[in-house]
Order: sequence, then C-alpha cells, then structure tokens
Amino acid sequence: MPISTLRQLSFERADELVGQDASYVDLRAIDSYLEVHIPGSLGLVYEFGPGMAGRARDCIPLSLPLILLDAPNANLNNAAASLRGKGFTVLGALEDGVNAWINVHGAPSSTEVIEGHEAPDALVLDISDPGRVLEEADMSIPIELLWNRAEELRDKGLVALAAGFGVRAGLAVGILERAGVSELLFWKTKAAPQRPKLEPYG
Repeated sequence: MPISTLRQLSFERADELVGQDASYVDLRAIDSYLEVHIPGSLGLVYEFGPGMAGRARDCIPLSLPLILLDAPNANLNNAAASLRGKGFTVLGALEDGVNAWINVHGAPSSTEVIEGHEAPDALVLDISDPGRVLEEADMSIPIELLWNRAEELRDKGLVALAAGFGVRAGLAVGILERAGVSELLFWKTKAAPQRPKLEPYG
C-alpha cells in the first residue's frame, strides 16, 4: 500500500481548522491522554492495523475532518492512511500539538481517574456494550451512539465515565467535551458486574 502523504500544519492553521469544526486526534496511550490533553480532542490510541481506524469509524462521523497530533511510537503516515481508508478526511498533522496549544490557550484538560467498587458522587454513565450490566449506572449509552447523544449530558453536572479502562475511553472523553460537558472523571471499576450465566438446557 502506498504511503499516505500528510501535510505538516502550523499551529495557527491547525487552530483555525479546528475552529471551523475539524478535530484534533490524540494518538498517545490512554493514560497519557487522560492526564493532559487538548479540550475536545479525540483520544484514538495508535496501533498498526485496522483496529484504530475501525474504532473511529464506529464512534465518530466520517464527515468530521481530522488533524493528527504526533505521539511517541506512532507512525502518522500509517495512521492517516488507515483513517482515510475508512473514509475520513485527514487534513494534516501538528507537531508537539499539546504544548503548542498550551502556549497559546493556557491550561489543558485533565481527566481525573478514580478506582474502586464504590460509585463516585456523580452521574454515572456506562458507555460499554449494552449487554453488560452495571447496576450503579444512572445512564447507559454505548460508545457507538454517544456522538449523537452527548448533549444529553451537558447540564447534568459531574459525569463519571464507567467503561473499564479500554482504548475507547479517550474517545468518550473527547466526544463529551466537544458537546460541552466540562465536568468529567473516569471511574475505573474494580470488577464490572455481569449478567448471570444461563444454565445449560436439559
């Protein structure tokens, strides 16, 4: 497969495009993304193969133009080719994008991570598979549907995302931030309650 050409953008141009409704895509590991990220950027953990672009296709609209932020061990040309192969428009890449954003706009976003069995004092949003049961959840919206429903959380106060600690967590944070949900934390449950297994018939 030919290597995708990827334009290197200045911060000023990238910021202008995001102001016109493009989105930054943060390719770092999920823990690094949650620790500090550009508000509204989409955490899409880089991997070589179809998984990364498949997650993007399932969770965000193909009409959303993307700008890639560089990350350790991420091949930006491969990431761009994978996303374009799924139908996305990748406008370019931004070097050292998080620090460039901080230098211009100030404090970035940081998503607190808490652990334990006890639900936090917040609206608990379960974004995992609809077949999974989380009794403490106040709302359940599968991540694949969150883009179209994120505004439902805008006036709910502090929202706690309960989704294990998988690679889709960063996407959920970014989607909610883009919808105006500013108070977020990530609840890393110790063990997710599951439906009882059915006994074999006969």
